[in-house]
Amino acid sequence: MISTRVTAAALAVVGVAFLLGPGARDPAATIGAERLIRDGAAAAMVALDQLRASVEPGLDAARAASAGVLSGDDAPSQGIEDAAALIADAEEAVAPARLAVSSLASARAAWRPETSQPPQPVAAGELTSIATQLRASAQVADAFADMRVRGTGLPAVLEQALRALDARGFSEASEHTERARDAHAAIVAWETDLPTLPIWIATTDAMIGAVEQIVEATRDGDDAIALEAAEAFGAISDDAATADRALRIALSEGGSALTAAPLERLAATIGAIEDSRAAVAAIGEEVAR
Repeated sequence: MISTRVTAAALAVVGVAFLLGPGARDPAATIGAERLIRDGAAAAMVALDQLRASVEPGLDAARAASAGVLSGDDAPSQGIEDAAALIADAEEAVAPARLAVSSLASARAAWRPETSQPPQPVAAGELTSIATQLRASAQVADAFADMRVRGTGLPAVLEQALRALDARGFSEASEHTERARDAHAAIVAWETDLPTLPIWIATTDAMIGAVEQIVEATRDGDDAIALEAAEAFGAISDDAATADRALRIALSEGGSALTAAPLERLAATIGAIEDSRAAVAAIGEEVAR
């Protein structure tokens, strides 16, 4: 199929060169050359539209997967893998589009060599490269999403510990505080220097410590220490909303960074396709006048 297209493209260029040879001043020859260019522009428009239609589902899926990293309840890796597969499949539409643009450019150069030529929409292999880059973020995204769920759910775990304690469920209360500690440790171990994160780390560390002290003192029957720890917890809890906002800001920035590079490359690809399409359309309009 590709060899047939190449042959057809070569014949079109030869046809233009023939028409614009010694007899180029003949109006009939000019009309013939313009018709070849007009047909080439129409073919390029179709190929570029097909390329864009092939890329857009992958871009939409990648954006949805990126949103899942930030707010989804399920592991986002499957959505990322699915988006990467769509993007990789779109590579098949690149060669026909590039060939159609090249054929038009060659024909136009034979007609008007002094004019600029339409840009190519995307480099060969670019979509495959983007798909590989996106796929590489899948496992990291799962780990990040798990950390996000545990971190944002930490206050609820502490509430569960206090409810269990109120029901004299000391073992259950201790299990909840351990879960809270694990979630806190996961955020602390996150390798990032986002400026809002220390606010959450400090506040929740103090909250967990107060609940741990409440559980221990209540289990030991030390009501004075338990009351003191409860008062400390109440005071710290006033800062919980601020800490939660700090964590969510950090998570938003960190999560977006996981898929930012391939998404930017995909958006740039769509932009390049549009630029190529606009140039091709202008050439078609030029010969139609």
